[in-house]
Amino acid sequence: MRIAIMGAGAVGGYFGGLLANQGEDVVLIARGAHGEAIAKNGLSVDSHWGNFNVKTAVTDDPSTVGEVDLILHCIKLYSNAEAFPSMRGMVGENTTILTIQNGVTSGSTIADYFGEDKVLQGATYIESGITDDGHIRQSGSTAKIEFGEIDGSETDRTEAIRKLFDRKGMQVEVSRNIVDTLWNKMVMVGAIGTVMAASRASFPEILASPTGQYSIRTTMEEIVAVGQSQGVTFPPRCVESKMEAAIAEAEEMQASLQYDLNSGKPLELDDILGAVVKTGRKAEIPVPSSAALVTVLDKFKLGSKSA
Repeated sequence: MRIAIMGAGAVGGYFGGLLANQGEDVVLIARGAHGEAIAKNGLSVDSHWGNFNVKTAVTDDPSTVGEVDLILHCIKLYSNAEAFPSMRGMVGENTTILTIQNGVTSGSTIADYFGEDKVLQGATYIESGITDDGHIRQSGSTAKIEFGEIDGSETDRTEAIRKLFDRKGMQVEVSRNIVDTLWNKMVMVGAIGTVMAASRASFPEILASPTGQYSIRTTMEEIVAVGQSQGVTFPPRCVESKMEAAIAEAEEMQASLQYDLNSGKPLELDDILGAVVKTGRKAEIPVPSSAALVTVLDKFKLGSKSA
């Protein structure tokens, strides 16, 4: 496959760098100083499975790439409208766009622009960050992508992508119900990431607070209630198991929402917990904890304001 990584930041850069370092045909799409550093010095990755530096094609202009077989779509949700026109030249008759963006709305947004037949929805589970321009650090033993067709079917393209991703440094799973998968991820991302951003605290600091765990659990419970109102199935003890997993990895816990807030960047607020609040209010499901968190962060969602 010819693969384009649309948004080679902390997450896309890790997966794209891994694939390129193991011999796949990859072009990274990265802007600014980060992209310039990759072009000059290669992409450096420190990971649980070892460190490497890889030289691969990189550009800040998707329109120069040409048609590819697979686009791993990793940009921020708020950048979709701006990015879609520049991506047109990469999308051919047999191109698949696999989105691993946060939230539960990404797939339908991309499908509205490129067509449902082009899109696969996915979720990623990874702790990674950009430590310096052109340098990514991944921590922990999980670097997973779970994806699937919207109808849960196994197809030639899901099998081809599963085989592509099944390698050292990466785990892959084909979901039989990707909507449930995305909502299950939302339970952790929507609650923990937003509480970390709103409190300006690390996860261990939140756990040390007398009300920290309660704040997160309450928000998780609201997300589950809203998801259930939309027909989503959650596993037994969903909130408890998410909390247990998060506490076990507390020292490594990172939140992209908090990183963006601290960096003065726009926030994916409306498409993550904000979407839960909007759906909950429409379904008449009480979401007071989630609404309070969204309110606290609302004035920062366009970026550039002091936190």
